[in-house]
Amino acid sequence: MTRHRASSGRFAVLFLVALLGTRAVLAASGDDWVAALGAKGEGGAPDSGVVGMTAEEAESYAGQEEADAGGDNEAPESFVRGRRRLVMQEIKINSDWDCDPTAVPAMVDQFKVRTGLDAQALLPRKPLTFDAPELLDWPFAYVTAHYAFSLTEAEEKGLRLYVERGGFLYADDCLYGQTFGPAFQGVMAKLFPETEFKAVDIKDTNQRLLYQQKYTFKNTHESGIPMEFMNANPFLCLMFNDRISVVYSPQDMGCGWEISSPPTPSNPLGAGMHSSDMNPGGREAGYRLGVNIILFSMAH
Repeated sequence: MTRHRASSGRFAVLFLVALLGTRAVLAASGDDWVAALGAKGEGGAPDSGVVGMTAEEAESYAGQEEADAGGDNEAPESFVRGRRRLVMQEIKINSDWDCDPTAVPAMVDQFKVRTGLDAQALLPRKPLTFDAPELLDWPFAYVTAHYAFSLTEAEEKGLRLYVERGGFLYADDCLYGQTFGPAFQGVMAKLFPETEFKAVDIKDTNQRLLYQQKYTFKNTHESGIPMEFMNANPFLCLMFNDRISVVYSPQDMGCGWEISSPPTPSNPLGAGMHSSDMNPGGREAGYRLGVNIILFSMAH
């Protein structure tokens, strides 16, 4: 292989990682980065790497021949689904994790329509637990529930590793005031004692983009959240390695996304559930904010 081709392959990997908003945990630089990704820990799990790409996949991709000019430079067959598209991966916990069954598919559909980007929800639903090794294949994870939950030691380690590798976790409180929120924040405080949840700082140019990555809102609460959909409780974010890694929403976004009938030309949002259509502009604001959050996770 020529040096030009090897360099092009490495650039393709770096571009793909940037697109998905993931970060490598590397101790080396330059030509040594592929070797650094190849380090292995106990049980076959890589002890360095990036979310969405194993060390072997990164090395394979960096070394593959360039596709013909004008071709679609598709990844090797060994790459997992989701490599070239957004996938909202749902998380299963020991609580009512499936309380909004149509929320994720509806949001993903709106994301595709509004951005033109490739995206999918896994149907039939294939939730993962935090200790599943394949969780590292998915840069965006979504968890919701009404009630309190707990994690096993393996799940705690898996969640910590997921965030360390660059994963983005969006936690949606399905009914603010119930026990999911305190339980989730307690788990995060235990796993990330070096940081803490704070309200999104709209004076911080980077954090404000969580709300404004694509859409802006004219009528907002002082926290920056659109009034059409939100109450006065601000989003909370957890900063890890100088990036927003975890977002907690007390606004029950999932119930705003959820539908009781598929979108149609005459009703492009579908029929809302939980009387969400009774709040004029609320569902539209919810989808727009969802797009902002997803794009933010991909770009950061």
